[in-house]
Amino acid sequence: MNLELRSPFESDYPAKLEATVRDGPVRCISFNKRGTMLAGGCSDGYCIVWDFQSMSIIRKMRCHVNSVTSVSWSRNGRCILSSGEDHKCVYWDITKGTQKWIRFDGPVLMAEMHPRNNSMFVASIYQDSPVIVEIGDTIRRFPLPTNAGSSPDANNSSSEETTNSTLYIHKTVVCRYDKRGNRILTGTNKGYLNVIDPNTRRILDNPKLSHLSIRNISVSRNGKVVAVNISDKTIRLYGLDDERIDINPELQFAETVNKDNWNQCCFSQNGDYLIGGSGKLAAHEIFIWDRRTTRLVQVLQGPNETCIDLAQHPIQPIIISVDVEGTMYTWTTRHKEDWVCWDPAFKEIDDNIVYEEREDEFDFASEEEAEYSQSNQVKQDEDEDEDEEIDVVTVDKPARSDSSDMEDDELIYLVDSEVESFISTKTLETQQPESSARLNHTANSANNVVIPSSTNNNSSMGRNSKVKGKNKARIGNEYEDTNGWKKKSYHN
Repeated sequence: MNLELRSPFESDYPAKLEATVRDGPVRCISFNKRGTMLAGGCSDGYCIVWDFQSMSIIRKMRCHVNSVTSVSWSRNGRCILSSGEDHKCVYWDITKGTQKWIRFDGPVLMAEMHPRNNSMFVASIYQDSPVIVEIGDTIRRFPLPTNAGSSPDANNSSSEETTNSTLYIHKTVVCRYDKRGNRILTGTNKGYLNVIDPNTRRILDNPKLSHLSIRNISVSRNGKVVAVNISDKTIRLYGLDDERIDINPELQFAETVNKDNWNQCCFSQNGDYLIGGSGKLAAHEIFIWDRRTTRLVQVLQGPNETCIDLAQHPIQPIIISVDVEGTMYTWTTRHKEDWVCWDPAFKEIDDNIVYEEREDEFDFASEEEAEYSQSNQVKQDEDEDEDEEIDVVTVDKPARSDSSDMEDDELIYLVDSEVESFISTKTLETQQPESSARLNHTANSANNVVIPSSTNNNSSMGRNSKVKGKNKARIGNEYEDTNGWKKKSYHN
């Protein structure tokens, strides 16, 4: 959608269900930085990439054996990091089709790419400490502490004293980078929110928010506010500084009627609204609050399937949600078609009017007059086109994007893979008989399409066969035409 044609009076949050997509058992989703592509991880181990404008699949690859737990985009939009229950993370280059596997000692709960470094990510491991991973010629791992006062490498100790200490009481269940990647936010099963310096791997601040486990952490687009989803059925907002979490004042958001849990939370594209996906059984509900007034402004209700994940578009007021069946739902605003943006002479009417035709509207014009008027119109259009210079190279930056987010090698759009079509073509070529080689060469040079042979020497059509019905037996003579096709003429 062209951002300049959008009405400035439209609401900044969705209000209706626009479309439904069913392309697999999707469990988690994530937008790239520009919102042009959407990545999803499935319960069967596949990772799918959609073109968001058409919602067509442009990449699909088997990355894991078990279910995928999270997907994350790199800064340049060329690679996807996926984590799974099969004890590994997969770094997938969608332009080349290559994969790098990083194995761990337990299932990976979630993993997120560094917002500035395309070869670094942080991962949360089940029953283990979180770890920073650098991807290069060799994989380097740096464990992170789980509670204040512990050393970064204390988790690698195998002594019984370390095993029985309080270090292993706190288990990290979620981890997240801030906007610049200068800090790492980790949540434990005891309700502690740790702020870690990735360079020194030391905990700068660790306030206790609750006695229950932290489920999700979301950082606003400006990086100054953090939303924490806790198992006590409440979403809390805190201010985020360079080294500490400002827990005063604390804003709480909860469902006051049913008191259900929240499966996911995030901010709107401009950070003015907080979005929460309800974990209510047999109900697909998304709550939207005004972050400043804590007022509930919208409740989106879908089919009777629980919402397990959702993602906010980084630029437009669009939300993508996923239910337990793997179906994705697109929620958009109620926008009105304004045809004046396309044609200033367009006039919208509320009721039918009687049209009064002009006196010379249907007068017959000779061919000479028609050609003369047409040529004058073409010359006038050419003169107007010569005066106007159209720039088709420069990419307009969205109004809400940061200048520091621009990259030279950033991948914004992606087309279908040429490698997959090449492999499938070679496979068809090997399955064809030699008699159709000349035809295949002609077809490949024309349209790059391989047409399989219509007959086979070992097939039933190439042998004399008995036919049930009126024609009990038919004898055929086999011959080859000028194009190299084998044909057979039959006679009774």
